[in-house]
Formats: sequence, structure tokens, C-alpha cells
Amino acid sequence: MTTTDRRPRATWRLVLPALALVLVALCLRAPFAAVGPLLAELGGELALSTGALAVVTALPLVCFGLVSPFAPALATRVGLHRAVLVGVVLLAVGILVRLAATPGLYVGTVLLTGGIAIANVLLPAVARAEYGARSAVVVGMIVASMAASASIGAGLAQPLATAAGSAVLGLLLWGVPVLAALVAVAALARARRHVPPPPPAPAGARTAVLRDRVALAVTLFFGLQSLSFYAMLTWLAEILEAEAGVSPVAAGGLLALAAALGIPASLVVPPLAARRPGQGGWVLVGTLPVLAGITGLILAPAAAPLLWTLLYGIGTGTAFPLAMTLILQRTRDPAQTGRLSAAAQSVGYLVAATGPLGVGLLHEVTGGWRPGLVALLFVVVAQLVVGLAAARPRLVGTSV
Repeated sequence: MTTTDRRPRATWRLVLPALALVLVALCLRAPFAAVGPLLAELGGELALSTGALAVVTALPLVCFGLVSPFAPALATRVGLHRAVLVGVVLLAVGILVRLAATPGLYVGTVLLTGGIAIANVLLPAVARAEYGARSAVVVGMIVASMAASASIGAGLAQPLATAAGSAVLGLLLWGVPVLAALVAVAALARARRHVPPPPPAPAGARTAVLRDRVALAVTLFFGLQSLSFYAMLTWLAEILEAEAGVSPVAAGGLLALAAALGIPASLVVPPLAARRPGQGGWVLVGTLPVLAGITGLILAPAAAPLLWTLLYGIGTGTAFPLAMTLILQRTRDPAQTGRLSAAAQSVGYLVAATGPLGVGLLHEVTGGWRPGLVALLFVVVAQLVVGLAAARPRLVGTSV
């Protein structure tokens, strides 16, 4: 074999793992991001109240929080790559189960978001195991794919439901990209079948997060940015329709645009933020636009709905890849990255679950959206404070 022949093969060996991880990431938001724009249709088809629909929107985040702590233990038992494969299988099964009317909607949501939780936690650790010091670039690609998934899910929800003839059948179509991801990650897991699994966590590592100031700050920043993101991902289309007079299709398009802004941010933020020891400036970029956008929706929603949406998208599009980068930057090795990722996503998503549920219930009680938006303002201010603490150049302790 010539040197020229070896180079393409070496390049493919470098690129293929990233492609598999990106394919998985493309499936990690659309299956539930598509639910928000279809809430009215799902309520009509399944006879669900606003409160019951709010529970559906909060379930994914509760599942993320409850399942995430077990992902590192699963990786220790079967290996990082095969654990991600298990997550994708659960995602595929959950999408199918959602066909079974109202019970299927709830059970399928639990299954698919359980699978997503496993992949959410372990993808950064797999990237670090595959690419080492260059993993920030790959994590950026992964987060960009998640942002694209959220944007595509929100933007195509209505057209797919129309094409399928119902909202429930429209949700089934998200199984197609999941099957492609399943094939890709299965091939990667087979190629890495001889790679030893990560070591088990040190005794008390789960509770150590709550005692370690750096880990706690990263965890709270992850949770608070997720709370504001998912609250608005769920209800922004409804808010724009009710408060700004935007049509349902246009509202879904604006939501998709906001989510799409996370794609370029996800490609830019991780490598640039990883170059510096501290990330305080990026925390400001990830919070101040969100504060401005929410304030605009409270004071003058109809004046500039596009501007308020763009500000929200710029801020949240920056905050999520920054949170994932902080997990990398504050840990010492892939095993610790996986554990902090699990802790941040476990506690963080349980915190985030209160967002869609709280805003939905406040709307049901008050009949308006402003109380929920005011509550989100306080959340983003808290996000700014803990984010500045998490951005300081320190590592978590060895006990985490």
C-alpha cells in the first residue's frame, strides 16, 4: 500500500467517528421540539387540556434529569460507544410508541427522552475519547447539530403534520433520521468493541458535585440556561400568536429561526471559548440578549416580534454550547467529563423542567403570558450570576 493510499484511509478514520456523533446529535431535539408548535393540534386530537399538554412538554426534561445520572454507570458496564447505541435504540422505540393515542404519547415521550438523555450525557465523553485535545471542535459540531435538530423540528412540525394528516402521525416521521443514526452509531460501536470501558466513578462522586463549587456553578448554569431555552421553545410560538398577532405558520417559522441561530454559534463558541482560561465574556453574550428579548416581549410584543425572537435565539444559541464547553474545560479526563456531564444534565434538566410547566401553568391560572415572562427574567439574571462563577479558570476537584 502506498503512502497516498494510507492518507485517505487515515482521514476517513478521523472523520467517520465525528460523522456518526453528528448524526446522533441531529436526532436529539427534533422529536420533542416538534411538539411545541403542534400543541393545539395534539390537544384537539387527544382531548388534552393546557395543563395536560404542559406536562407533556415538561416530561422530556424530567426524564433527562432522572436518567442522566445512570449514563456513566451504563458506559462503565458496556462501554461508551455501546451505551450511546442503547440510547439511540430507546429513542427509536419511543417514537413508535407515541402512536398509541394518549397513553402512547406519555409513555413514548418517556422512552425517547430517556434515550436522548443517555446520548446527551455521553456524546461529549465519546468526543473527548476519540479526539482528545481537539474535542472542543467536535463538541461544537455536536451542539450545532442539536441546534439544527431543534430548528428543523420546530420549523417542519406543521408541514409534516399537514402532510401526514394528523399531528400524531407527523411526529412519527422523525423516526427516519433516527434509523440513519442507529446504523451509524452501531457501526462505530462495532469498530470500537475492543476499547475498554471507562473506570467506575470514585465513591461519593455523585454527591461530590453539590460540594464542589466549580461543579455546582457549571451545573446551575447548565440548568438555568436550559430552563429559559425550553420554556421559550415550548411556548414562544403561542406567545407570538397571542401577544404579537403572528399567524401560527409565521410563529413556527420565527421559532425555527431562533433555534437555527444556535447552529453557527455552536460552531464558533466552543473552539473560541476553549482558547482562553476564562469565559466570562461569553457568559455575557449568552445572557444579555435573552434579557433584552424577554423584556421586549413583555413591554411591546407586537412592536418587533422578529427582533425579540432574534435576541432570544442569539443568547440561547450561545449559552448551550458554552455550557457544554464549560463541562470540557473544567474537567481533567474523559471519565470526569462524563461524570460532570451527567451531574450537570441530571440536576440541570430537573431545574429546567420547571420552565415549560411553570410558564404553562401561570398562563392557565392568569390567562396571560406576561407573568411567565417576568419569572423568566429573574431566571436569566440568576443564570448570569452563576455563569460568571462557572467561567472562572478553575478545575473541579478530583473527587467529582
